[in-house]
Amino acid sequence: FTSGKIGIQPYPASLLSSTTGFDVGVGGLPGINGGESTFVGGDGIGVSKDSKKAAQAWSFLSWMMSKSAQVDVLAKDGDVVSRSDLANNQYSQKDPRVVAVNTVAGKGDTPVSLNFQQAYNAANSPWLTLVRNAVFGDGTSVKKDNEGITAVLAQ
Repeated sequence: FTSGKIGIQPYPASLLSSTTGFDVGVGGLPGINGGESTFVGGDGIGVSKDSKKAAQAWSFLSWMMSKSAQVDVLAKDGDVVSRSDLANNQYSQKDPRVVAVNTVAGKGDTPVSLNFQQAYNAANSPWLTLVRNAVFGDGTSVKKDNEGITAVLAQ
C-alpha cells in the first residue's frame, strides 16, 4: 500500500501517525443504502471475578474512558479516542484524518458471530476469497463469494 501498488486498504488508525511522508486519506465503508460505517472492536478487557485488585482495575478502566485520558493522553499522542463524543478535540483537529476516523468509529459496529474468525480472519476464509477474486480476478464473483461468507456466519 505505501509503495503505491494498491489504491485502497483497510488500515488501522494507529498507523496514521507512524506513516510519515506518505499521503493517505481515510473514509468509512459505504453502506448499502448510503451512509458509512466501519468495523470497530476486537479489543476487549475485563476484570476477573477472582481478582484481588478488582477495585483498582475498575478504577483504571474508569479513568481510561475519562475525558482526561481520552483527550490528554490518547489524542495528544496522535491516537484515536474510544468515545465518539470526544471525536473532535483540540488534538484531533490538527489532522482531519483523525477526526474522520474518530467520527466514523462512532457509527461503527462490532459484528457478533461465533464464526467470525472463520468467515473473515482465517487464512482461507471466504472474505479473503472475495477480496482476492475482486482484486486479482475479474470481479464477477462478489455476490457468490459474499454468499460464502453468509453461509459460514450462519453455521
